[in-house]
Amino acid sequence: MVISTLLIWQVLWLSLSRARAPSASSSNIGISPRTVTNTSKAGLAWANGDYVNIRQFLSTGKVSWYYTWSPQPVNTYIEFVPMLWGQNQASQFASSINETIQNQHVTAILGMNEPEQSAQSNITPAEGAQMWKSYLEPLRAQGVRLGSPAPSSAPSGKTWIQDFLTACEGGCTLDFIALHWYDVNATTFEAYLSDFHDTFQLPIWVTEWACQNFNDVNAQCSYEDIVAFMNATQGFMDASEFVERYAWFGAMKNLQGVNQDDALMDGNGRIDNLGEQYIGATAGCSPVLASAWSVQIALVIISLFSSITIFL
Repeated sequence: MVISTLLIWQVLWLSLSRARAPSASSSNIGISPRTVTNTSKAGLAWANGDYVNIRQFLSTGKVSWYYTWSPQPVNTYIEFVPMLWGQNQASQFASSINETIQNQHVTAILGMNEPEQSAQSNITPAEGAQMWKSYLEPLRAQGVRLGSPAPSSAPSGKTWIQDFLTACEGGCTLDFIALHWYDVNATTFEAYLSDFHDTFQLPIWVTEWACQNFNDVNAQCSYEDIVAFMNATQGFMDASEFVERYAWFGAMKNLQGVNQDDALMDGNGRIDNLGEQYIGATAGCSPVLASAWSVQIALVIISLFSSITIFL
């Protein structure tokens, strides 16, 4: 019975180990780049700073990276991908990026955000080419990969990238194409990604996508539509050889004009059912609750075996 009791304590120890989230100090000790596979392509487009618990999205291992629409990381152990958002961020980017590359073990950097949109970074292809040559191209000497400016899914987005490459005159090295996509049809989404890959012959990162109708705001996806859309599009990207990474919009409390049912967390910043679907958690049971239940079960078993030992 002593051996049996020891075995049960081992079960408890394993349960407690699984219940603990990986830790990281304020200096992010332990951060290291890792190979992204077809089961860990998912990332987080994270605008919450350290005010929302990012670790609740990391329990399954499916989420392997994040970005913040800026060169500023948050306190977590997964890979950070900095961004040069636009001209108004250039000084901050230039003054911090070398230290960030070193301290965060950066392997990739993202270019400007929706440059063809007046409400976003709003730069011409010629301005984009100049920014790229000034701020991004020199960073390749440090071994980082560079992702293109990420256009919206408006028809002008692809044209902007083509004009940008022309303006670069061979002086801009793109290692992958970053892009955004908002609409409601999964088959159209897959065709859109395939077209960008066929056009530019580069790997694809989808750094924003959601089931959102910007063409008719009165014809938005239902929650059931979003669940099916995420399932189909995420499955397609996980299986696709040319899609390297992706990040759903959005992991935030307020989606800023995008269908709120697309949110991966509730209004209190807690991961919701869609968030659990995104990270591949067990349906209907969050990883935190699953770990808690495993601890409770182990304690009950120990109690039962202890009682048996006493009677024997």
